[in-house]
Amino acid sequence: MRRWRVEGDGFAIAEFSFDFRVGGGEVSRFSYAGGPEVRLDAQFQDIVPDQRIVFSYRMAIGPQPMSATLTTVELTPSGNGTRLTYTEQGAFFDGVDSAKGREEGTRGLLEALGAELQKSK
Repeated sequence: MRRWRVEGDGFAIAEFSFDFRVGGGEVSRFSYAGGPEVRLDAQFQDIVPDQRIVFSYRMAIGPQPMSATLTTVELTPSGNGTRLTYTEQGAFFDGVDSAKGREEGTRGLLEALGAELQKSK
């Protein structure tokens, strides 16, 4: 998770913890290119191996809350691989973030996940 989510050129990681179980969660604190700290606090609500992951998370930039979301990741067999369906319902606060910005950011993260998975083949 850490490699494709918060590491890379320009990232400074202040904290990263990850506990993948129902009731567990993630805490990430990082900055990019000397910018303000971004914090993500997540909690896993439901995990069905090889089928579904449901989690909620809150993001802030510095002291300013950005968003709160509920996310569902569904995994289904597809040919020789797996189809990933990603659904996110979000509340975005005070113009700090937007659905469009989150979609772009999530697309980049999913592309990074794909690249990471290609390395492990």
